[in-house]
Amino acid sequence: MATFPISPTENIVLPCPRCQSKNRILLKHAVEHADNLRCGHCQASLLASKETALTQLSGRDYQHPLDKKSLKTLESIPGMSTVIKKLVEVTIERYQQLFNQSSFLRVSPGQLPSLLTLFEKAASSLGLKDIPELYVYQSPEVNAYTGGVENSYVAISSSLCDVMTENELLAIFGHELAHFQSKHVLFKTAARFFTFAAAEFTKYTLGIGNLLMFPLQMALLTWDRCSELSADRGMALCTKDPILSLQVLLKLSFASARMNPQLSLEHFMKQAFSSWKKSDESILDRVYTLLQTASQSHPFPLWRAAELWTWVCEGEYFDLLQKNARPFP
Repeated sequence: MATFPISPTENIVLPCPRCQSKNRILLKHAVEHADNLRCGHCQASLLASKETALTQLSGRDYQHPLDKKSLKTLESIPGMSTVIKKLVEVTIERYQQLFNQSSFLRVSPGQLPSLLTLFEKAASSLGLKDIPELYVYQSPEVNAYTGGVENSYVAISSSLCDVMTENELLAIFGHELAHFQSKHVLFKTAARFFTFAAAEFTKYTLGIGNLLMFPLQMALLTWDRCSELSADRGMALCTKDPILSLQVLLKLSFASARMNPQLSLEHFMKQAFSSWKKSDESILDRVYTLLQTASQSHPFPLWRAAELWTWVCEGEYFDLLQKNARPFP
């Protein structure tokens, strides 16, 4: 397994999309200089560049196994998708539309145009033509989320804009648009709704209502956490810069504009792999990890970072960039 920082001697083999000759490339060079990789035989580009749209990409291509497994559990419930969609439509969907339009700023060519440019760039990179609306809202919480089943949108907080660089915002847009591309929005909206509904229902049923809703709520929350792992992969594919994605996760674990210069990505990743290995040692630890993240909208940034880096080094990351490479210099 590749660790972080990248071993200076570890290699990967990249077949040329034009002449099919095999090129042995240093992993470090492939991660950091994907734009400059050329076939040693015909000089064709080996990987999609940062400016290349991944037009042959779908959410299924980078779906995390835990996302796939937990989603399959949800979809195995008879009528689940239909019932959830109708429930969301008649409750939170209409409320969200009204709330966004009356409380959030909608980003447009005349309103925060630099954010719109980044958003459209992220969408283009993932090969998306129809994209959600983009909103910003005032909040001390560093956050971004995707919602809206029929009329999808992405919302980011003002604090997120304050602590992230332009490139990091591009990566975050890639993460949120990956949720959209992967069709996560319905069940993510349902997860938020059931968390709120369960709390309200409990007030009037002396806790009995919570017992009734708990199995469905936990199934949704489990999938919700796992879906973030897929969206992180989409973030890396969008920017074609895995190190940037790790930097975003680092900042999400401690978002402070004043202290950011002291953050160490190397130490973050060492801690990430240490906690990731420990959480994988037994089924009991997996249960503890789930319970610890049950009250959070996202799983631990360190766990996500270890999962993402392992996928970049050992999974389909380079295969997907090769699939979309332009077969010419």
